[in-house]
Amino acid sequence: MILDELELSWKGKESLAGKVALVTGASSGIGASIARKLAKRGAYVAVLARRQERLDELIRDLHQEELYEVMAIPADIQKAEDVQQAVHAILEHWGRLDIIVANAGFGYRSPLAEVDLERWEELYKTNVHGLVLTLKYGLQPMREQAKGDVVIVSSIAAKEVVAGGGLYSATKYGVSAIASALRLETSTQGIRVTAIHPGAVATEFSQVAGYPEQEIRAFASSVLPLHPDDVAEAALYALEQPEHVNIPELTIMPSRQVQRFK
Repeated sequence: MILDELELSWKGKESLAGKVALVTGASSGIGASIARKLAKRGAYVAVLARRQERLDELIRDLHQEELYEVMAIPADIQKAEDVQQAVHAILEHWGRLDIIVANAGFGYRSPLAEVDLERWEELYKTNVHGLVLTLKYGLQPMREQAKGDVVIVSSIAAKEVVAGGGLYSATKYGVSAIASALRLETSTQGIRVTAIHPGAVATEFSQVAGYPEQEIRAFASSVLPLHPDDVAEAALYALEQPEHVNIPELTIMPSRQVQRFK
């Protein structure tokens, strides 16, 4: 039989020990959780974000746990030179790049007729343009290696639109489209792509997006949002699959959540 000729055998989890990872938006929330878990699995981790003091705090925490193979890179993913220099620093230090976790992004809530154009431009440059830059420069060493993993943190907002959330959803629909296109373009190059769509997560997201505190509290108490570590575990689940297995998409929601904020 054809299956017998392939000599397939089941393989266990892929080890992350010794792999080099870049995590954007790593100063807090989901990004920081993924960075911690990668380091605890033995990966060498470069954490990238704009907030130097938050990165320093994360590095101190990891050092206290005797996880020393971490590098803080203060950078703005909206700027091509920052991203290019970050990738160069990783290659100079470790000589390779095996994992990209594209997590940087933020939310914005506004009726379309009342949009703050500067805020919209910042949203697009971070959520979409920043992702494109991360992939443009981060994929080059992976393609040379003919192996790598890309995890893109999107949102349930890429699947469901609510009033006031159209602009944020527009960026996350774009993120998901980029992830799908990248999967098609790299499937024969040894590069796996996973898009994660989290529901409500207990991070700074809602405050930054502009949701009233009373609404946030009411929603959180009724839904019981995810912990950032829940999303991080989903990312590691995809990364630890055997080489011949790809998880294209993962949607992770609180058990009680049936829709996003109204």
